[in-house]
Amino acid sequence: MRIPAFYSPLRGIALDDVWHDNDECTVARSVAPADRRPGKGPSGKRCPYCALLDRAGATFQRPPRQPR
Repeated sequence: MRIPAFYSPLRGIALDDVWHDNDECTVARSVAPADRRPGKGPSGKRCPYCALLDRAGATFQRPPRQPR
């Protein structure tokens, strides 16, 4: 699902400084909400995983949680 673009001075698990706009992206989820800044940041590069999730037909679903 598309969300407003954000970046972080902390990368989370990303290898590069990128901005995110998809809340299904694992890399975007690795950035704590307190560390997110609105906009596309100084690098101007979009997260390739967010872009992949936006492609037609790309879907991502978490597996159901297993009871402990």
